[in-house]
Amino acid sequence: MAEKDMIKAIYDIAVALLLGLAAVGSGVGDGLVMSKYVEGVARQPEARGSIFASALLGVALVEAFPVIALAFGIIMLFTQGSL
Repeated sequence: MAEKDMIKAIYDIAVALLLGLAAVGSGVGDGLVMSKYVEGVARQPEARGSIFASALLGVALVEAFPVIALAFGIIMLFTQGSL
């Protein structure tokens, strides 16, 4: 019985680390994308529209990462190694 509890605890820690690091990585990525957007608009204000569209695409790609990590975390949490 103790072995099953240990395995469950390890999986819980792995899921917590997975989701926490995905959130931190997403925050850093969003910050980098938006800082480059501000730099680009400061250099060429007339290209604000096209730069904004590219920035939104970059943010969308960065935000997909924690959603994928959430899906993996849910799978790990509910299967706990039975795959």
